[in-house]
Amino acid sequence: MIIRMDIGFTYLIIAALAFGILSLVVAVFMIRNEKSSKYLIKYGTPFAAGVLLIAAFRDLLPQGIEEEGVVVLNSTLFAIVFFFLIEKGFKSFHHHHEEDLEGSASSNKTQGWLFLTGDVFHNFIDGISLGGAFLLGTEVGIVATIALIAHDIPLEVGEFGLQLQAGFTKKQTIIRNLATSLMTLVGAVFSYLFASNLDLQLGILYGGIAGFFIYIALSDIVPTIHSSEKSRYGMQTLFLVVGLVFGYIVGEVAHQYIG
Repeated sequence: MIIRMDIGFTYLIIAALAFGILSLVVAVFMIRNEKSSKYLIKYGTPFAAGVLLIAAFRDLLPQGIEEEGVVVLNSTLFAIVFFFLIEKGFKSFHHHHEEDLEGSASSNKTQGWLFLTGDVFHNFIDGISLGGAFLLGTEVGIVATIALIAHDIPLEVGEFGLQLQAGFTKKQTIIRNLATSLMTLVGAVFSYLFASNLDLQLGILYGGIAGFFIYIALSDIVPTIHSSEKSRYGMQTLFLVVGLVFGYIVGEVAHQYIG
């Protein structure tokens, strides 16, 4: 196996480490204030959905179709179905958000370990998407990093709260979540090197990452907004739109100054 030690690989390592550490640090600070944590999950989650959707439809799909053609759309559809089947088969892979801090009497360490296992797999998949994005270009990688961080911070806050409710101490929870966050780095390096050496068709990468982003946003985050928002157009909908605008601006800046 030939290891590509180029500037893109360096940026990838920095992004993957920042991704895991930043999410964990924010979770540790936010969990001290339960009210703030609930607000972050409630409004950060739809914001993340907006960023993920704009990254898919503004960056990945148009650029991929222009360069690789219809194979990108086929790969996107395949990825959406693939992640649906994965989530159906492994319930612990499900993305937990606002309900994580509410807990129940049945919460226990077995459940905590189950969700932690799911988090390992989830972070590894995030890393694979990140590595693939940097293969497509540094600007695409940066947009993907910001989109995934926006999604992962509310998720980590929820996971952190769930581990505490399951009976783990704060020290145990921090160590375990730090270990699982490193799986993002493992997945990123694996996909970057694996795809590089296989000379994987770029259309598959574009479509796979776009499908992952779309699936996360539309299968889990947006339905949560529908079920929890009482008014027709409330603050969660507003934050979804803000996420779209923010993601668009980030994409424009990345392509103008980096691409």
